[in-house]
Amino acid sequence: MDLRSLLAERIEAALGRYLEAQGVTGADVQPLIEVPRNREHGDYATNVAMQLTKLVKRNPRQIAEELLNHFDCTGLVSETSIAGPGFINFRMASEATAGVLRRIVADGAAFGQTRTGNGVRVLIEFVSANPTGPLHIGHARGAVVGDVLGRLLAAAGYEVKREYYFNDAGVQMRMLGNTLRLRVDEQLGRPVEWPEQYYRGDYMIEIAKLMVEELGVAEAGAEHDVQFYTDFAVREILKTIDADLKAMGIAFDIWFSETSLHRNGAVQATLEELRERGRIYESEGATWLRTTDYGDEKDRVVIKSDGNYTYVMPDIAYHRDKYGRGFNRLINVLGGDHHGYIPRLKAAVAALGHPKDDLQCVIIQMVSLLKGGESMKLSTRSGEFITMKEMIDELSVGVVRYFFAMRSPDTQMTFDWDLAKDTSMDNPVYYVQYAHARCCSLLRKAEELGQPFLGTENADLNLLQHPDEKAIVQALGRLPEVVDAAAAELAPHLVPNYLHDVAQLFHNFFTQGNSDPSLRIIQPDQPALTQARLALIQGLRIILGNALGLLGIEPMERM
Repeated sequence: MDLRSLLAERIEAALGRYLEAQGVTGADVQPLIEVPRNREHGDYATNVAMQLTKLVKRNPRQIAEELLNHFDCTGLVSETSIAGPGFINFRMASEATAGVLRRIVADGAAFGQTRTGNGVRVLIEFVSANPTGPLHIGHARGAVVGDVLGRLLAAAGYEVKREYYFNDAGVQMRMLGNTLRLRVDEQLGRPVEWPEQYYRGDYMIEIAKLMVEELGVAEAGAEHDVQFYTDFAVREILKTIDADLKAMGIAFDIWFSETSLHRNGAVQATLEELRERGRIYESEGATWLRTTDYGDEKDRVVIKSDGNYTYVMPDIAYHRDKYGRGFNRLINVLGGDHHGYIPRLKAAVAALGHPKDDLQCVIIQMVSLLKGGESMKLSTRSGEFITMKEMIDELSVGVVRYFFAMRSPDTQMTFDWDLAKDTSMDNPVYYVQYAHARCCSLLRKAEELGQPFLGTENADLNLLQHPDEKAIVQALGRLPEVVDAAAAELAPHLVPNYLHDVAQLFHNFFTQGNSDPSLRIIQPDQPALTQARLALIQGLRIILGNALGLLGIEPMERM
């Protein structure tokens, strides 16, 4: 447990004793604990005294004084003070700070993992792009967000499976098949007229060449129905998608085909179950689902008057299948254009007898590309796009993953290509990586100078008295808290935010050593202080590496 959480427990215990002494029962007070802007005031502060003024009818400063009489400082807090209208400041004890650092070094790669999820089975579905072409920059954002969420949930103690759901039927797939048919005709020298809506990307030319090569001219040029071409195109595009995802460090446990739901009767079985539950009715020649019973703005058609299913029906069957596989919690990572679809999907889940909140949806907003100072418009159908593979090849996996993880998924994003290519500390991922590499360099340098790190058990961590040293240790101890918050809120950007804060604390402290030799990490004439600071550097190295690992990024040891 980090220092803030330990302090929160002590404050809540003191609050309980204080309110009991005042004869106040049933009060719901949630103390807010913050880091003061001015570190000279203390390590943490709370405004709980001001929250109690209406309950106990006293001046907040008086409440703060009385509350502190019930506070147990033992082994955790070395000093308390009251400031302003009633803020209570806490300075943490050296032994408490040292305990955090010892635990980080002892746990190593495991530090930051929690048991909050308690083994709950989670299925996270993401990317799920139609197999009509290679994954591009827009898909890459959803891919990174989904994968990082999976890593965070696993770190928080959930049992996580990743799934890619692909639509291999419908209008777009027929269009894809017809596109391949025309590309094959081109390869065979036949005249071709191109409808505007067909897929123009060069990747379809390569698939056509492969088809002619595999089947031979006679077979490829024979008369086939559109499904023949569609199946071939889907097979090859999915191979490309899988390879590109693996190059990004993303591996799916399950690839799920929409047509399988029709072939195995799952769609019809789902419809019958909804009928048995009384959720289906007929009107105006169509079949409807009573989604308004579960908060949707209107009921939804599941079978049109022409007898064909709407796209809603296979989706309901798909989610029924997910629950049938024993998952307790479902997470869907969806594009921004699906925002209005969420209420009907949640309503459908509820109609099947599951709590609506068991299904959570993360919306990925649009990505625009800024390259060479110009904004670029991207289109899969016209073939004007930058593929995910091109991004990886030119920018590196770590940069792409960090850039897409560092913004909240539900905000629109401009991907600055030139900044992503920059290898200076202006690039946010290099700013963090340089902190990790600097830690590794300091540990190597200490060894070269005959002062190797001898382990926290041989270091007097009470020597870490500088406010910035304490601030770094307290920040390092927050990683489990960040993991739990990011997993609970489905907010992967909390990890890059945390990494930046930790790196900034370290860079600032290290830079001070340039003008004040007493603040340098390696002190040739003070071996005990050197060991204490090397323990701090080892803790930094571990935390930066662990947090980068949560983003699927390999930490750099040299730059």
